[in-house]
Amino acid sequence: MRVLLHAGVDISLPGGVETHLRELARCLTARGHDVDLYVRPVPYPPFRTVADFDPARYDVIHDHGYEWPRGLDVGGRYVRTLHFCVAAKMDTYVKLGRFQTLVNPANWRARARERAAIDRRGRVIAVSARVRDEFVRHHGLDPARAVVIPNGVALAKPAQGRAPWRAAHGIAPQTPVLLTIGRRDFVKGVALLTRAWGQVRSRVPDALWVMAGGDAHEARPGRLTTGPIPHAHVLEWIAAADVGALPSYYEGCSVALLEMLAGGLPSLAHDVGNAAEVIEPGQNGALMPRDAAAWTSALVAALGRGSPPRAPALGPEYGWEAIAARVEAVYVATAGTC
Repeated sequence: MRVLLHAGVDISLPGGVETHLRELARCLTARGHDVDLYVRPVPYPPFRTVADFDPARYDVIHDHGYEWPRGLDVGGRYVRTLHFCVAAKMDTYVKLGRFQTLVNPANWRARARERAAIDRRGRVIAVSARVRDEFVRHHGLDPARAVVIPNGVALAKPAQGRAPWRAAHGIAPQTPVLLTIGRRDFVKGVALLTRAWGQVRSRVPDALWVMAGGDAHEARPGRLTTGPIPHAHVLEWIAAADVGALPSYYEGCSVALLEMLAGGLPSLAHDVGNAAEVIEPGQNGALMPRDAAAWTSALVAALGRGSPPRAPALGPEYGWEAIAARVEAVYVATAGTC
């Protein structure tokens, strides 16, 4: 099958949509499909990225958002994955008092693009039931049109593991380690967690918060920001940590949360995206209110009792190969009706 993955993103970056595109392309190619990506940069080996495309060349055009060519109609060959809902994110920001979201023209343009996407003929994939329901509520999507297929995870094991990785970074075996994964951004809730962390450190003085990601490496008492790191190092930090956190105010389907849970890392998260679908309270983590005091109490309890046992890991149904097989089934159905 000839497939175009369409998105206006830079897939050299570590974000969730970018990861989704890379892994989906890799798995679909391994399954024998002919896959092009309309993304940046061009070229980007081993992926086949294109700066322009002829729609007639493809059996399926799989749109992942951002700019869609004006006036282009590919009929029933169109598949759209809903990674997030701008309208719902704006609503979340307003409820948090960030009213400037309402005067940002880019938000309204993005909101109009996502409404136009679901008006096109073709099939719809949502990365979580919550995202599907947000499009139903804000854009009138018929829920029967949408199949829910989450992001996946790399189920690989870390090459070094907990003890060697801690030793290599000067972290004592008994040091309680909190892990977050991703960039510093308001929507990621870093400011909320920072407020809680000062109180956590006053009660668990040797605790260390590792932020895997960020713009640059930075080390200070109780905090370590790694800066950009390869995915293999993310897996090492998941193995080396004691508790994971996703304090985001909004997510579609967090790859970071899935990877922490897949690594058996007990994780705390706000009830965003698919967190409620994958976190089983008391088993592999907890759903948190958006409150710094609640985060403080939960983190003190988790980090103050020594190294907690690893949680039950996510199953193989969350591996990228299984996710790609489900997407492939949507393609087969799409091509079969054209």
